[in-house]
Amino acid sequence: MKEGSDIPARRLTSLQETGMRIVPSSGAYEPVSDYFLVDESLDLRGRQILAEDGNTEITVKDMLVDPDTERVAMIELSDGRRLPIEHVRLKGSYVQLTGNHLAE
Repeated sequence: MKEGSDIPARRLTSLQETGMRIVPSSGAYEPVSDYFLVDESLDLRGRQILAEDGNTEITVKDMLVDPDTERVAMIELSDGRRLPIEHVRLKGSYVQLTGNHLAE
């Protein structure tokens, strides 16, 4: 995935097993669990963040979708920080952040 790539997602409209409608969470961004990813190989949840020093203690906790564009806009890290998807690259099975975001 090159820097600034977008990850398309489509809203789930129902749960097949129950037929119940999903009510999106409130807020500017919605969790990716309210959507399905067009390309599942771009699901970053659970992947380790590869720091410049080789540290991999932080992981991607969630991906957040902009409901207007139906694109992943942010990632949420296991330490609670949220970062724009533009600062994310895939490096093998790891997620690499561009810039100095791990120092924040």
